[in-house]
Amino acid sequence: METGLDFGDLPEIARAVERLTGMGIYYRQPYSGEYVFTAFSGSHQDAIRKGMLKRDESPGKFGMGWKVPYLHVDPADLGRSYEGLIRINAQSGKGGVAWVLEREYGLKPPRQMHPEIGATVQKVSDRVGRELTAEEVHRAFCDEFLHPQGPYELVGYWPRPDETDPTHIHGETRLRIDGVEKTATAEGNGPISAFVHGLQQLGIRGFAIEDYDEQAVGKGADARAVAYVPLKLAGGQVLFGVGSDTNIDQAAVRAIVAALNRQAAKWAGKK
Repeated sequence: METGLDFGDLPEIARAVERLTGMGIYYRQPYSGEYVFTAFSGSHQDAIRKGMLKRDESPGKFGMGWKVPYLHVDPADLGRSYEGLIRINAQSGKGGVAWVLEREYGLKPPRQMHPEIGATVQKVSDRVGRELTAEEVHRAFCDEFLHPQGPYELVGYWPRPDETDPTHIHGETRLRIDGVEKTATAEGNGPISAFVHGLQQLGIRGFAIEDYDEQAVGKGADARAVAYVPLKLAGGQVLFGVGSDTNIDQAAVRAIVAALNRQAAKWAGKK
């Protein structure tokens, strides 16, 4: 039954009550508490993220406009935003971290990456001993996957289609290895294949690339390509690198170099 009650400005009402009574509202108080729509648990965050991504299907499947696990009321109906639904601390899991990267930065790493990203961010939260901001989550992601420290630095990569067969690529790779610049020229059935063959000429072997994911972040002239490339190592382990550039091929080769730096760091840690 329609009650006619409007709680669309409930946060302001709550602030007025606290100001007038001098009493703070319990942070888990139903409807008005600061954390009432917030999930820290990894399993809850993953369920909320999946539910939010499928909100458009709710009317057809459930006969109602809102159906999200662990959130029985649409926060917007109570004047709340969706930004605070998932907050990141040491209890958080892969789903919560993926939500922050998607919602705040437009990044959509493939599902296979989520466990590794979640573990990376969890280590940071454990180290600082507190909740992480969205900016800190993004920085942890970039430090580990986009700009990892290591012996390899891409100076430049120039792929050129063959004059008679445009599917055949000639690629020139310039890579700085431990501060020493080296050049390789190789061919392949695509820009990435030619780049990998160039790396092999430089003595960098022991991995394969079977597929990778890509996306565009931003719109128009400011759009950038982001590539998520998994290196399949000789022992069967898969290690992801991320690259960003205005050109998707350049983003992919940057991601390969990032993954190689991550591999070098892991090997150094085992010694």
